[in-house]
Amino acid sequence: MSIPNCKIPAILGVDPLNVFLGNCESGKSVIKSRQTLRKGGFKTVSQPWIIHIFGKLLAALPAPRLLYPLYLARQLETVVEEYASALLPKAFDGLKIAYASDIHYGSLLKEDRVRALAQRINAMQADIVLLGGDYGEDSPGAIRFFQLHPGFRAGIAVLGAIGNHDRKPPDDLPGLMDEMKKEGVLPICNDAWILERQGSSIAFASTDDFFLGEPDYIKTAQSCRNADFTVYFPHNPDSLPETYGLFDSSFYQLALCGHTHGGQVSVKRHAVISSSLYGSRFLSGWYRENGADIMVSNGVGTSKLPVRLGAVPQIHCITLRRKEQQESSTGDQQRSPGS
Repeated sequence: MSIPNCKIPAILGVDPLNVFLGNCESGKSVIKSRQTLRKGGFKTVSQPWIIHIFGKLLAALPAPRLLYPLYLARQLETVVEEYASALLPKAFDGLKIAYASDIHYGSLLKEDRVRALAQRINAMQADIVLLGGDYGEDSPGAIRFFQLHPGFRAGIAVLGAIGNHDRKPPDDLPGLMDEMKKEGVLPICNDAWILERQGSSIAFASTDDFFLGEPDYIKTAQSCRNADFTVYFPHNPDSLPETYGLFDSSFYQLALCGHTHGGQVSVKRHAVISSSLYGSRFLSGWYRENGADIMVSNGVGTSKLPVRLGAVPQIHCITLRRKEQQESSTGDQQRSPGS
């Protein structure tokens, strides 16, 4: 959906790039570094500033389209695609993965939508279900999410990552992981789960949350060092550059991430307000960096306000395929899966 006669700097009163970088007067609380986060706790643009930004953007829409962001936030697209890699063992050709992130159960997404989501995921009949974190609005909300017994099912395993909202105070990571296990979801936090088949192995690895957790990239890499292929699914794609200087080559071949919401409100593939330290670098879709393929999902729910623009909610059904020859690619531009 385009916004006619809409000049973003004029609407917001600031340069969007400065909003991303945290240089504008009202956006000084934008995160400058992960070290700042570790010392001061989770910091982001203050909620009044977010409401101010969204409000001005929505006010720019023609009256008949004013409700569209509310409508879009309640939609859910199933993205069906194949990912092909010459590095994938032949034994795992055809392995089907369902991926869903950023559900944000709570005031903006109620129980009925949780159950509808589980039905959609289960209908994929996936071998592996990966849940990308941010199950609730905070740690107690994430626990309540699993206490709903949503009933995610997979042919082999249901695995779950930990997101920043899952660690949001009052943090109860042990309690959350216990509830996940009771619901048949294996939490993966600074660890990996290995699937073996016909003498080959594939690892599904994840680290603790980038912002509020204690991610251990070396321990995670070591946990899957003997696997023939690794799928790394941390909640936040900001975790990916943290691994680049630690190893001679990437310890994973495919990364699946959420967190960004596709910007939630995005104009021409730029987030009006980014939840990433890297702005719109990992906004949405497929990328390739450091020798690995990366998919970033728009996620299911919303945060702060129940609106979306330019970022339809998504879940994913990805079938892994082995191809005989790996095609070369360069740069960190957006790309098609496995190309």
